[in-house]
Amino acid sequence: MHNKKPTIYLVAVDMDGTLLHNDKSISDYTINVLRKIVEKGILLVPASGRPLNGMKAAVLNNVKGIKYAICSNGAMLMDVQKEKSISETGIPTEKALKALAYLEQFPVAVYVHTDKGTFRAEGWEKTGLSEKNLGEFLKTSGVNVMKMGAFVLTDELAQKLLEKGSPIPGIAFLRTGDGIIELNSTNASKGNALYILCEKLGIQLENVLAIGDNENDISMLQAAGISAAMRNAEDDVKQAAKFVAGNNEEDGAAHFLEEWVL
Repeated sequence: MHNKKPTIYLVAVDMDGTLLHNDKSISDYTINVLRKIVEKGILLVPASGRPLNGMKAAVLNNVKGIKYAICSNGAMLMDVQKEKSISETGIPTEKALKALAYLEQFPVAVYVHTDKGTFRAEGWEKTGLSEKNLGEFLKTSGVNVMKMGAFVLTDELAQKLLEKGSPIPGIAFLRTGDGIIELNSTNASKGNALYILCEKLGIQLENVLAIGDNENDISMLQAAGISAAMRNAEDDVKQAAKFVAGNNEEDGAAHFLEEWVL
């Protein structure tokens, strides 16, 4: 146990690779810990690359009383109960089109998170979209792009794209999972969204605890007073955190939260 623990008023926690097991399930133990945090009056804020709807099955439907969520790698800060955006930092359509044209040079499957829903490779048939006319859809539909991403066929190609970096000013490439590269505005991050929320609520960052496992969590871990990277995280994520929690397959995040918050 840690003898000198700050008072925690807000917990920001990633989902995939952190709260969730590798098969995307969440344990009863983890759910019970999350419920106890909310019951204690502490703000529990899921912080994910997912849109709000993608958080419902695993967390939001199982843990009542969650008020805020950081979505799309911080591009959207959401009021959960109203399902309304508090702040948005998306990708301008012009830049999204340039990013799409760049990605289409490679063997990748692109997906787009917008303020009107998510358009994925496997869903294009249902929407009448294809990789070739996704750009036309973005031009004419009036949607606002929150983030983009690509499922990459090989680790070698993923590493190559990350090393080359974004050729479009104002867009950042992030590794968010094996074979997954995501694109966000350089002004969008989980850390920035966390700062906006804490400023809105009058909560000091020293009274915030954050847990994550991937590159898109680094800004959040650096912002929080108490931070933990998962044992299954890459080294650069661990270096950004003050502590290392257990593996996601062993409910490491929930064990860390139980020690530090409950």
